Amino acid sequence: MMMEEIKIRDLKKEDIRDASNLVMRLKKFNSEHDPLFSVSPDLEKNVLEYLESAIKLETRDVLVADFKGKIVGAVMGEILDRPFYQPEKELRITEIYLLPEFRKGGLGKKMLDALVAKEGKKGCNIITVEFPSENLLAHKFYTGLGMRSILSIYGKKL
Repeated sequence: MMMEEIKIRDLKKEDIRDASNLVMRLKKFNSEHDPLFSVSPDLEKNVLEYLESAIKLETRDVLVADFKGKIVGAVMGEILDRPFYQPEKELRITEIYLLPEFRKGGLGKKMLDALVAKEGKKGCNIITVEFPSENLLAHKFYTGLGMRSILSIYGKKL
């Protein structure tokens, strides 16, 4: 597979079904790390609604990796206001998922770079990511890109 054959582009309405399958795979993977990430019985409906909203909202974006007409990756981000800090706008990566056969070749970084470039034009000057603490693959990926932990969230089921 040649990296040049993969196009990073905005999510389109006709991509939603394929992209939702990738996001659902990620959510199920997350649930394996921690029972607090047990997937909703309405997972498919919720993912479809989220992706549809990303096409319309200025503060939410989804980019896909298109390999010869097949969606092989997706990255989702949201713009958050930081009224108490500088920079004032944050790009929060909420999801990134690549099919296993498209990993370890630089595609994940290429997708993040594309989303950062797009959101930078909207005033985002900091990028953060969220993922389950026990997801060591995600930890290795993001620290390899020079990121570090800046916030901890603790939880328990009530």
